[in-house]
Amino acid sequence: MKKHLLAAIFAPLLGICGGAEPDFHAGVCTHFAQNKGDAAANLDLVAQAGITSIRDEVSWAMTERKKGELKVPGFFADYLEEAARRDIRPLVILNYGNRFYDKGNYPVTPESIEGYKRYCGEIVRFSGGRVRLFQLWNEWDGGCGMSSLGFGRGKAAGYVKMLKEVYPQLKKIAPEATFIAGSVCTGETFFEELLKLGMLDFCDAVSFHAYNYNTGDSTAEAWFARMQKLGALIRRYNRGADKPLYITEIGWPNHTTETGSTEWESAVKLARLYLYARQLPFIKGVWYYDFQDDGWKHGHHENNFGLVRPDLTPKTSYFALKSLARRLSFGKPTGSEEFDGGSLFRFEGEEGPFWAVVNRSEDHDLQLVFESGDPSLPLTVEVVGSAPVTRPWGYRDWPNRERNVNPNRIAVTVGEMPVLLSGNLDRVRIAAIRKHPFPRSSRPGKIRLQLPRSCAEAVPQGEKTVPTAFRDYRKLAGTAHGGAADLAATFESSYDRENLRLTVTVTDDVFHQPESNIANAWRGDGIQLAFRTFRKNGGSSRTELDAALIGGKAALFLREAQGDRSKTPECAIERQGNRTVYRFRIPARLLGAEAFEPGGMLTCAFLVNDNDGAGRKGFLTWGDGIGITKNPDRYNLLIFK
Repeated sequence: MKKHLLAAIFAPLLGICGGAEPDFHAGVCTHFAQNKGDAAANLDLVAQAGITSIRDEVSWAMTERKKGELKVPGFFADYLEEAARRDIRPLVILNYGNRFYDKGNYPVTPESIEGYKRYCGEIVRFSGGRVRLFQLWNEWDGGCGMSSLGFGRGKAAGYVKMLKEVYPQLKKIAPEATFIAGSVCTGETFFEELLKLGMLDFCDAVSFHAYNYNTGDSTAEAWFARMQKLGALIRRYNRGADKPLYITEIGWPNHTTETGSTEWESAVKLARLYLYARQLPFIKGVWYYDFQDDGWKHGHHENNFGLVRPDLTPKTSYFALKSLARRLSFGKPTGSEEFDGGSLFRFEGEEGPFWAVVNRSEDHDLQLVFESGDPSLPLTVEVVGSAPVTRPWGYRDWPNRERNVNPNRIAVTVGEMPVLLSGNLDRVRIAAIRKHPFPRSSRPGKIRLQLPRSCAEAVPQGEKTVPTAFRDYRKLAGTAHGGAADLAATFESSYDRENLRLTVTVTDDVFHQPESNIANAWRGDGIQLAFRTFRKNGGSSRTELDAALIGGKAALFLREAQGDRSKTPECAIERQGNRTVYRFRIPARLLGAEAFEPGGMLTCAFLVNDNDGAGRKGFLTWGDGIGITKNPDRYNLLIFK
């Protein structure tokens, strides 16, 4: 307690980290506030990698445990102190509700906004200059930290309303700090809503979470193209000027199910992403999510995002970021050169110039032949994540039967991983570029063939449908399933090119839906649907829908979308005695399909939740991979007749 008291007293005198401020932050996310990992041990490895910033939190609920009394948690002072010792700059999230204000709901009423503002002010004052980056909430639009409490996803108008009250006061307290708004995770539609409502006038910077590990194109190149468009969107609402953008979460987890990447794949994507980010001047930092794995469950994505294992054993991605973090944080981009299949990025670093070469071709290696006007000094070549080698100038193309060594040339081949070049580069130019076929996509992979447990048929629209029964009941609590008299369900499906039509009929002796928010309807009687299509462009994720009668009216919630979210599904629900009939129209493009065709197929799982008034006691399913874990590999098969 004495240590924390002294930290509070002397915080204004300590100043910020002692080193020079970087132009860009190569950062990582940590979870010290969630009591995950040892702060000192983690930060030792963070510092060894040259990482300049961590992103963590100190929540409102932890700070105001008794209404009206603000007390900064000891762990916050601890990790600030540990970070300062290592010249690491924290980005601190000011987040989530407090039970004393609107029962913990989003701060959108006058009282709750005032309470949130007091808490934010207390944390900013306590930080006393040791923190220069504050993020006002985390994933308001995604319901992070809130949906599990029954509050669902926040609205854009509420966020901007809060921001208008909180930002001016915090800026008075710490005019030198950067206050970051947004941390949007659901996409550009919500982000543009915030822009239309004037968010840019009430913040110093904005943030965006553009995960793509679970989409059809999980490459760093897809992320780069998206960020270029996002920058243009911001300029449209900022009178043509850039606004600093912080990518406060992005990552490729290594879980063993469909959307996971190998350690090598994650490292390649990480390296390319950080290099691409430095080509966009409005991006001021990228925080990889996250530094340390959250657990040992190999199939769970949240347990496998880390650069290091739970015991701090480094993964391949750690060494990739170690090659780049300090170079990109303190180096300044000085130009670039585009060529068929790749890019060369030039930087002026702390120890002189360096270049980075990226190969974007999946099926070719790029061999670059460099020529120097002064070959007296060697060239250092470093494949990102590997040890550098020093090479003297001199190159003979012996595979093409050249006999003589050209003393002014060196050749470097770039595969999937970017390559760094350093040394005396003043009079070096690209003399030739050769593409060598190397079709990685044709390499045999490790394929696990897993047949679905059950199949059903969707008939063309207009033909007679045949009911398929839900057969598997999972007991969670309370009394056991009482058979068909307790809960039973069937579904029927038909299709045309544009839509899948699904009718689910549920027979339930007791209907109970206590929730007012559709995002939490799974706690009461209702339905959950999950789909996965087989996309031609590679990886896929899933589409998830929840449907329930909320206050006597049909409500539908789109949790995940494999395809186009703008293609809105429809749901009608009718209660008839002890039967509830759900009728869905689900667009093909929402599921990631161009159209539904005879002979086509998709995998899916359907679930009926069971609550007889004493809480969720179980669920009835057709297909697995939705009720307890999220695993599309366990879905059943739906075939289009």
